[in-house]
Amino acid sequence: MSLDKAQAMRASQPSICDILPVVFGAWGVSGPTPQSEVQRECLANYLQLEQGQQILVVLIDGFGFDLVTNHFPYTPFLRSRKADMLRACTVLPSTTAAAISSFATGLMPGKTNMVGWSVKDGSQVTTLLTFENASVPPEKWQANPTMFEVASRVGISSAAIMPQRFAGSGLTMAALRGARPVGAQTLDERIDAAMQQLREGAAVVYLYWSDLDHAGHGFGTDCDEWVAELELVDAALARINRELPKGVCALVTGDHGMVNTRPERRIDVAQNPHLQQDLKLIAGEGRAVHIHAATNPNEVIGRWRDELGERATIVQGGEVVEILGGESGATLTGDAVAFIHDDWVVVDSRTQPKKSIDLVGVHGSFSSAELAIPILRFD
Repeated sequence: MSLDKAQAMRASQPSICDILPVVFGAWGVSGPTPQSEVQRECLANYLQLEQGQQILVVLIDGFGFDLVTNHFPYTPFLRSRKADMLRACTVLPSTTAAAISSFATGLMPGKTNMVGWSVKDGSQVTTLLTFENASVPPEKWQANPTMFEVASRVGISSAAIMPQRFAGSGLTMAALRGARPVGAQTLDERIDAAMQQLREGAAVVYLYWSDLDHAGHGFGTDCDEWVAELELVDAALARINRELPKGVCALVTGDHGMVNTRPERRIDVAQNPHLQQDLKLIAGEGRAVHIHAATNPNEVIGRWRDELGERATIVQGGEVVEILGGESGATLTGDAVAFIHDDWVVVDSRTQPKKSIDLVGVHGSFSSAELAIPILRFD
């Protein structure tokens, strides 16, 4: 799928940015202006939330629409609801830090400054999941109010179910401010905690689960380990459906999908003199590469275009602003962004840890497998 077709797909479907504005809209809380009024209205019509209706929002990391629909034989609950499943889109880059921040604020990555797994931050590269050694704290990096904060200011309560150790993490402080953190570890324990919060009257409860994404990164999505995690998620959703308090609605979605790669499809900058020439560093991730030139940026970009050819779409300037949805975040991505095609990835073994280089399941680019996410309401 070309970038133009991906942009058209994003414009024609509800966005991950629309979910919490619609959810909190049922409590009279307004969200930011949508990218598309038509698509936000489409989502509102699909969810059909009653005024003041409590809702449990379940976000499964790596829960892509294509992955889910291609594995219905393993998911009896999701299969039974396939006719009710809405196809939506995540943001670009299609990665967790960007997507969850956009989900939580209703804003595009260009406005949240959460523009990748990693970013150039002064003379270093900072990971936006942890913000370890970042030049500014996460609350200043992503300073926009979250929907949880906006709701809290008018007395609407929310809770975020997560491991206790994540309560003060970088991504939590950037994206989940305003929701009361509730510690729980296993998926069953998180469901128990969510149900308790709903019984105690929380308007909105957010439950996050990351193990499906971890299995995909480690093993790929064509393996028993990933399928077992998907089966676990399906069983958990069936349990939620059985145990929801009367009058409470649940919805499940994802932050992105995933494609599988293999070692021979990795392009290592460290082994490619053409990509290295006049390059300062790369950031972002292997499927959405921030290109930072040391000198001669136009020549660097030209060499990258020549070297990657049909394996990437390289955008710069106003194109980056349009794709990311804002100038502030676009300025953090350097001189250009390379969105990688098919199952290729770009890495740099001089600076990146082996664990991130060796990922089997990857995401960040604009394929349907990465961009499309499901939204399913049930009660």
